[in-house]
Amino acid sequence: MESEYRVPKVLFEAKLLVGEGPSRMTDSSDNPFCLDVKKISSFTRLVRVSAWVLRFIKKLKGNEIHPGPLSSEELNESKVLWIKHVQSQHFKEVKIALAEKKRHNLVNQLGLVIDEEGLIRCVGRLGAAHMTEGARRPILLPKRNHVNDLLIDSLHRRSFHVGVSQTLSMIRQTYWIPQGRSEVKRILRKCTVCKRHEGGPYKMPLMPPFPKKRVNESAPFTFTGVDYFGPIYVKTENGNKKVWVCLYTCLAVRAIHMELMQDMSTEEFLLGLRRFIARWGKPKQIISDNGSQFKLASDVLEKVWKSTVRDPNVQTYISNEDIRWQFIVELAPWMGGFYERLIGVVKRGLRKTIGKLCLTSEQLRTILAESEAVVNSRPLVYVGDDINSNIVLTPAHFLTLNPKTGIPDDENVGVDDTDYLPFISSSDKLLLTWKKGRKHLDAFWKAWRDDYLLSLRERTSYKLKEGRIQHRMEPRIGDVVLIKDDLPRGNWKIGRLCELIVSRDGEVRSGKVLLPSKRTLNRPLNLLYPIECSEESDSKKSVERSENQSTERPNSLNQEHSKERKPCVTDSDGTTSENRPKRRAAEKAKEKNQGLVRCVTILRSWECCESAIILTF
Repeated sequence: MESEYRVPKVLFEAKLLVGEGPSRMTDSSDNPFCLDVKKISSFTRLVRVSAWVLRFIKKLKGNEIHPGPLSSEELNESKVLWIKHVQSQHFKEVKIALAEKKRHNLVNQLGLVIDEEGLIRCVGRLGAAHMTEGARRPILLPKRNHVNDLLIDSLHRRSFHVGVSQTLSMIRQTYWIPQGRSEVKRILRKCTVCKRHEGGPYKMPLMPPFPKKRVNESAPFTFTGVDYFGPIYVKTENGNKKVWVCLYTCLAVRAIHMELMQDMSTEEFLLGLRRFIARWGKPKQIISDNGSQFKLASDVLEKVWKSTVRDPNVQTYISNEDIRWQFIVELAPWMGGFYERLIGVVKRGLRKTIGKLCLTSEQLRTILAESEAVVNSRPLVYVGDDINSNIVLTPAHFLTLNPKTGIPDDENVGVDDTDYLPFISSSDKLLLTWKKGRKHLDAFWKAWRDDYLLSLRERTSYKLKEGRIQHRMEPRIGDVVLIKDDLPRGNWKIGRLCELIVSRDGEVRSGKVLLPSKRTLNRPLNLLYPIECSEESDSKKSVERSENQSTERPNSLNQEHSKERKPCVTDSDGTTSENRPKRRAAEKAKEKNQGLVRCVTILRSWECCESAIILTF
């Protein structure tokens, strides 16, 4: 019984913490100074820390040490030890071949020898040249090594961030790296200073296909784009005055409507929008850029329509329908190209017609009305040479049944007309006119589908015009980027990508950037220049599936991803809505600490029980 309790038993076995144990010791003991090289970001710091360690070792051994700062001999000694360590790691077979005088491909190609310091050097045909020892017999260094990367980065920074060729020439004054140009390119791509001043933006994906509302039949101005152009100077009693033109564009039939605006205020825009709705009806969706008057008008319209819907006296269909307002990405006018193109058509006509004349407000309003009629009568399809070809389809065919606006119809119908009915009532005549108009409208829609829509199938351009230098990596959440602005590059704002916006075709074309002031900006990818890229592999899980740039936002898609994605930093007041993530290593260490505490508690309780049992016996 007594021997049973004297035998030691293993009651609880706990694992060591992260970084403890023999595995950690082997990682650090592989190098001559037991240092974690990956935690050091500078070759100069690595050499100086190693030199201080050497001085400390010499002091422990009782050797004579010169006090004061480190000398060049001590720094050179630590550098030689690191180069020996790197060569012994990557060129073991070469050293064995040189020591045993065996054949080796690398030895024959580079003429490798071992010098008096134990370093592997390359001996070429420049032994008699009046050059330095390093240039005539360079030290062989491997590729894809962290110490080697630190050395290349140190020489690159010391030479004022020069290019690949000059950095490589400076390296070859002392060292020889196989495939040295590709290694230098790889290191220079990681240089944050070079990327900040010379790096390119993210690469934009190809242009997406048209949205549903662009290629499906709908009433004119059901889906409308709105934008301003100007200013235009007009004559007043007090001198010249600036005015602007607000242009409404139909997404389906490509018709336009223009309103003259006296200023850029929200009140003036709302009055113009009321005139537009009174003439063409209320649209389902309005698409615009991020103008301040548009954003404020969107808030006002939302309040107005909500109050209208809640009114018990107004229960019509129009009052129950909302106007959905969608904004494209800031500083991305190509995402609203369907109205920007027609603005260019109108401006070109006005420039050729008005020239340098200064008109009055009424004259300009008349010119705008006539220009609107001309643009709406432009052909949407190719006009052929055949006289028997189809009708020339124009946007005016969908707006009015009589394209010759202002000219009355001839009521004296000829006797030879087969559809002539002499004794028809006014109601029947009105019904026949309506049926005839519907028949013409159906013919117009058929021509729209067969001629115009099929002409849009072929692409005239498939990508945006971009610069020669572009970033190769895909954007990820957490990347530190520069935001392009109309300022010198040194004055651009810096921020961090906190959210990526995915369009309808699954491609990322824009993202939200968090500034140091906690303000969030929405920018396209070609205006974001990455400096430091995140290495997280799971960053795509928090991508928001949105359609800001594609003029369509399905509700079902947003609801699915709103459940899956984590909350991102998108508040207008700049506050972050997500908690700071915990480090995975810290969580594991915490769990193992708790396990050790439980182990110690169990051991102490077992010791108490054992002592009590021994006393009892």
